[in-house]
Amino acid sequence: MQQNHDVLEQAIEWYVKHETAPLSLAQKQDFEQWLNEHDSHQQAWQQVTHSQQIFANLPLSSAQSLSTITKANQSRRHVLKSIAALSISSWLTWRYQKELGISAHLADHHAQIGEQLQLTHLTQAQVALNTHSAINLDTNTLWLKYGEAHIVCQVPLAISSPHCHFNAELGDEFILFDDDKQVRFSALNQRFDIVAHGQSYTVDKGHTLIADRNSTRIVETPRHMTSWTKGMLSVSQMPLKQFIAELSRYLHGSIRVAPAAAQLHISGTFSLTDPKQILSQILSTFPELTLNGVPNVWQVINKKP
Repeated sequence: MQQNHDVLEQAIEWYVKHETAPLSLAQKQDFEQWLNEHDSHQQAWQQVTHSQQIFANLPLSSAQSLSTITKANQSRRHVLKSIAALSISSWLTWRYQKELGISAHLADHHAQIGEQLQLTHLTQAQVALNTHSAINLDTNTLWLKYGEAHIVCQVPLAISSPHCHFNAELGDEFILFDDDKQVRFSALNQRFDIVAHGQSYTVDKGHTLIADRNSTRIVETPRHMTSWTKGMLSVSQMPLKQFIAELSRYLHGSIRVAPAAAQLHISGTFSLTDPKQILSQILSTFPELTLNGVPNVWQVINKKP
């Protein structure tokens, strides 16, 4: 994933060089060499140039939002790079949300971004779906397609997700989260034996397994991993970067935190009724922070100069 990001960054750099001044002969040769080094370079270049065309057709209100990044003291090169990054993100977000919409409508039950859905009519289990989540359910199997679910079993069930599976008995209560990056399993009322990324684990009551393809750890369940079931996001001394990553799950688009602001810490309990209001609260709490970019598409939190 990081490699793909690096190639996109290189493509953006080349795009900026093309737009800011005519390339020298040496630069043209370097560009051709870079372009032909790997298929991923050609794909990234096509993605950059294609996204510019899409971005040019965005509604005026979105284009006007770019004024937040085009302050007088910014160079044309910096502005072009920002626009390139914004437009790529616009295109990727559009494509991802389109695919997500198709996937969601193929699921038995799904919660949209920012929604928390209580499924009280099911006979197999009591289920609460967190933001951006979907399940399929039959007589004795519950499949978490993506996202996060709080489940209390009313019958024995086989539980599966893309990277995790286990058997649950009547009365078992747990939270399961699974996306492309990470699996999180919280044992709420007893010990569980589960399989995550092909490995077997035992998770005691009150503990959470956090696993990705490179590492696994079991910790006492942090309160932010369960507070959503009560409609809250509750944290204690959480780094801003991690907090925004959690909050972003409830918001459309992408929000990133610049390194200069990443290590600020957040404590408090926030209502998930209006996730955008939480973002406003954070900016009010830390007046040294600024939020730039295109709302609902791509934004960056940074410290003011």
